[in-house]
Amino acid sequence: MHQRFILSLLLALLLCLGACEQSSSKNAPTVGIVDLSRLVRDSEPGKAANAFLEKTQKSFNDRILALQDKLQADTKDEKVRAEFQTLYLSLQQRMQAEEQNVNNVLLDHILRTVKEYRQQKGLGAIVRSEAVLDYDKALDITDMVLDNLNKKNIEFKAVTSDEPKAEDDKAPAEAKPEAAKSGEAKPAEAKPEAAKPEAPTSEMGKSGEAKQDKSVQDASKQDKSRQNASKQGKSKKDKEK
Repeated sequence: MHQRFILSLLLALLLCLGACEQSSSKNAPTVGIVDLSRLVRDSEPGKAANAFLEKTQKSFNDRILALQDKLQADTKDEKVRAEFQTLYLSLQQRMQAEEQNVNNVLLDHILRTVKEYRQQKGLGAIVRSEAVLDYDKALDITDMVLDNLNKKNIEFKAVTSDEPKAEDDKAPAEAKPEAAKSGEAKPAEAKPEAAKPEAPTSEMGKSGEAKQDKSVQDASKQDKSRQNASKQGKSKKDKEK
């Protein structure tokens, strides 16, 4: 009787322990903690980003120092002084743009890697270690995420150049008419026609005809008077004889 009691008690304890283990596995936290600064500093993409920025900075510094030496050789050269100031401001702005672009590209790849790891492991959330006051070190997944990040090949490229940007909003130039080339045949200009004498009206024609008839009549009268005078002269001579 006593042995049966002990066996039944042990069986009950085993059942309770199994239930507790299942309950604890179901209620296990699904949160991961990651050190973002380590991902930026120690990862291969982070090191490549830092090397790219250092190379770019060195190239800009060499150009500034070369022009500075030229300016120190002739401090009164206003053209070189203006060129130095323009170059310094331009390279400073370009360096800021390059840094901003590298940071954006690197951070984008880090966040994608973190998201991929969370989905693969079925975690509910991944939190930055800087935002947590205290946590169990078993929740730290920085090393695993770092290994996945190192497998990615990221190439950083310059986004600025010395060439000025083309103005997209510049209005197209208006087409100007080309000047007529010498020697090219020009179309003949229409000349105004000479004024033609108007035809005389019917009244003017009638008056002209009347004048002509009158002059003919006068001429005939003069012939008749001459003939009469000659006849009278002959008759007088006959009488005198």
